[in-house]
Amino acid sequence: MEEDFDGIYLHYYNRVYYAAYRVTKEKRSAEDVLQETFIKAYRNLNQLKDGEKIGAWLSTTATRTAIDLLRKERKYVVTEVEEVSPPAGEAALLRSTVEESCEERAIEEEVWQKTNTLSPKLKEIFKMKYYFYYKEADIAEQLQLSLSAVKSRLHRARNYMKKHMEGLIGQDQTA
Repeated sequence: MEEDFDGIYLHYYNRVYYAAYRVTKEKRSAEDVLQETFIKAYRNLNQLKDGEKIGAWLSTTATRTAIDLLRKERKYVVTEVEEVSPPAGEAALLRSTVEESCEERAIEEEVWQKTNTLSPKLKEIFKMKYYFYYKEADIAEQLQLSLSAVKSRLHRARNYMKKHMEGLIGQDQTA
């Protein structure tokens, strides 16, 4: 099993590190999350039913471990989009033209900026749903809220984002 695990570690190291770094925005914290993720993986590898999904499982574990770490430290770090670079293997998957890449980055920045104008309660739930792809039931469990409270906050956050993003789109078309 140790030989298999060494191969898994080497194969998924970059993916897990990048998933942790996206959340923590700090090298040392991402390394801590990376270590913790592989410790959890080593302990629970025998529970994984579908070996083909190990990459997704490790990424999800890293993301959730990073969120837990941030909650423990009670800090939320925001970095510029340019500071985060994807691992070498995923870089080839990025858009092919410079124009599309720049457009995409501009849209991401606008959405990120608008997300940061949400109230803290709405922002946390919105990010968990749309940045970390949590299910509503998982969000409710993590934040110790009722499912209806999560749905209500998501609805308000989506309406806020829609209203403010439509304003930006309308300004761009008139310019």
